[in-house]
Amino acid sequence: MWCVLCAVLLASTVYGESDSLRPIVATVEGQVEGLTSTSADGNIFYSFKGLPYAQPPTGELRFQPPRRHLPWTDVLDASEHGSQCAQFDFRKNATRVGSEDCLFANVYTPWLPGKADSPRRGLPVMVYIHGGGFFFGDGDAETHGPEYLMDEDVVVVTFNYRLGVFGFLTTHDAAAPGNYGLLDQVLLLQWVQDNIAAFGGDPEQVTIFGVSAGGASVSLLVLSPLGKGLFHHAISESGAAIASFAASGKKSDLAKEFAEFLNCTTDDPAMMVDCIRKAPEEDIMDGSLTLRAFMNAFQPRVDSEAEVPFLPNDPRVLLETGEFNLVPWMSGITEEEGYAFVPLIMTNRKLTNGFLAGAPQAWAGLSQLAPPFTLDCGADMTKELAKIIEFYSSDGNFSVATIARVLSDRIFVSSTSEEIRLASAHAPVYKYIMDHRGEGRLRLTELERLPLPDLGTTHGEELLYIFGTNKRPLAEPGTPEHTMIRFMTTLWTSFARTGRPSSDVIPMPDWPIFTEVSQRHMRLNSQPEIGERLFEERVNFWQTIPINEPWRHAVQTGCETEKAAQTETGEYSEEASSSGTAGAPPTASHTATSGSDCLETGGHPCPAMELLL
Repeated sequence: MWCVLCAVLLASTVYGESDSLRPIVATVEGQVEGLTSTSADGNIFYSFKGLPYAQPPTGELRFQPPRRHLPWTDVLDASEHGSQCAQFDFRKNATRVGSEDCLFANVYTPWLPGKADSPRRGLPVMVYIHGGGFFFGDGDAETHGPEYLMDEDVVVVTFNYRLGVFGFLTTHDAAAPGNYGLLDQVLLLQWVQDNIAAFGGDPEQVTIFGVSAGGASVSLLVLSPLGKGLFHHAISESGAAIASFAASGKKSDLAKEFAEFLNCTTDDPAMMVDCIRKAPEEDIMDGSLTLRAFMNAFQPRVDSEAEVPFLPNDPRVLLETGEFNLVPWMSGITEEEGYAFVPLIMTNRKLTNGFLAGAPQAWAGLSQLAPPFTLDCGADMTKELAKIIEFYSSDGNFSVATIARVLSDRIFVSSTSEEIRLASAHAPVYKYIMDHRGEGRLRLTELERLPLPDLGTTHGEELLYIFGTNKRPLAEPGTPEHTMIRFMTTLWTSFARTGRPSSDVIPMPDWPIFTEVSQRHMRLNSQPEIGERLFEERVNFWQTIPINEPWRHAVQTGCETEKAAQTETGEYSEEASSSGTAGAPPTASHTATSGSDCLETGGHPCPAMELLL
């Protein structure tokens, strides 16, 4: 608290002496000089970009928990974003971009302490966690511009965290427990507690929110004992801790396979990690590309063996027992989450042809897009696929839209619904579905060149009504799009302010708390209304499929057939699974891919990866 008070005093003093167009704020680590900008409605706000919140996680700090950044003496130029975290740009043939030196934050605020019109108390703080499947993405303003939120009197923080192998490599023991990217998020929230008052924010009114992997990160922070006291409200958008891409409780040999690619010893975990730690960044990235599929090979995990665990138990166990941070929680989905996967489906011959060739090939095709389609040991693959086909298709055929619906329900709808149900027994939870079909939608930009019907509001599209983006101009005041943007931003910021979402921009009923008895939710569109038991039949159906959930910490045994169905080439072998049962169909996790794969047929563009997962 003393550090926070010092920062506020220094900020107010320095601000009065600085150029009004280049405000200077004193953080605990040192002074930073930002820029003056204009919001969507023409109001002044201040931006501070590229603020280092941790030491570069390089050298001996690679595969280690983050450490606070050391103080600096000169005034830091905070006019530009810092580097992205090391990742691949799959829109450019899997080009390497970013750097390991990437742990930067961006702060946007409509006022600073020391100004004549400063309120007595700091403003609510909204910390955004970007998505990207834990292997790509960043918090930069190009896709997460603060122009709309700056009209709602909140302080906004975005940031980068380690991704892919750099963020989640694990040996499942003390040598490399993993979860470094999540520990980056914890350190960022600690940085916010120490510094946000200097930017006009209230450290006792912090809301975390994020989409997809960012939404799952929010859920994981809610469940983590390390998140205690660092935030006061949470918004999980299209992401859950029990989503198939969010957390793994299982052991794997990925670290050893990765070490072998780098010619490192695998006999001793500590020596193996030390060898990988010393490898060039480029070699590590190239190695990670050979081990990934559409979904990330390296992801958050149950790290109970860590000295200070981030996730000490199965997410479901924590939700059931109420052993988590009991803060007000918003959580929801979009109308047709899986629609965002359509370009991947349409441009992948193996996937689309697989659904015509029978159960093994169809299940393998699903696994190419979503490794979570892994069955419990002894489950009958043919039988389970037949159930899915019967449930989703009246004529027994799978269209692109049908496959998208299957992915939507399996990856997002079922997990989000179950997480909300479990959490609501212990904390106030507000459930929503966003189904507004407006002009600014992804369908009209990224997917417009595909010969498809308008299937609905897809994964990540609510972001277009919360953040500005360089892909389209800001909405004109007085237009329906501007009204919807104001509706969404006031909902999100009212929740950050009070812990209860509301808005007077569009007439709406009072948003009820979700309970297992009533199971009510709010439908977010131009005519918001309360609904009950959202997609109940579809959610219940997936409870009948014996999925071997990735987040389960218990290790199943007796799965001799798990690898029998995969040949040396990585293709599915029907003969290898002639019994019709298989614990796990082949995932594409061990198949090299490149950005050009999405141009396999028809020359269609790759999907809008910055909005996916």
